[in-house]
Amino acid sequence: MSRTMFLILWLVIASGILTFMALAWRARNRRDAGLALPDHGLAGDVVQTFEHVGYVSTTPAGAPLERLAIPGLRYKGWADVTVRRDGVEIAVTGERPVHLAAASVRGTDSAGGRIGKVVERDGLALLGWEGIDGRPVESSFRFSTVGDQRRFAAAVGEIAPGTATENFSPPIASSKTTHTSQEDA
Repeated sequence: MSRTMFLILWLVIASGILTFMALAWRARNRRDAGLALPDHGLAGDVVQTFEHVGYVSTTPAGAPLERLAIPGLRYKGWADVTVRRDGVEIAVTGERPVHLAAASVRGTDSAGGRIGKVVERDGLALLGWEGIDGRPVESSFRFSTVGDQRRFAAAVGEIAPGTATENFSPPIASSKTTHTSQEDA
């Protein structure tokens, strides 16, 4: 096989892979269009503001490896998270801000990994909420300190006091593990 044929073959393979990736992302956007949140601002008093937080992903509750393509929460990046009396605002850099009403917030939890990020045990903060179609979802964040993560959980607990801060996830994929990994041994 000549060098030119080899190059053409690899270009065809690469373009095929990129085409399938684009089609899959487009299908994911269509699938998750029902979770798009209404574009209403929050006007309540600010409980706590967290700047330059690592936004990781939004996944269905209990499915940490399945990314949702919700407008405003599609891509991983830095975010400013503001907890207000009437909800939570997530502003990912380069995306439009997302406003979650306090009634849809289910609580907080922690995890060691989600699609796109694996860290130490309980290194990610999870914000549980319900989409407009009633589907439970989890948005994950990486805070720079454990203290910030605890303040986030406390602030969310203030606006959603009826929620348990450790038990919003279904038992199928609880982020609290009872086994010991190799790193813990």
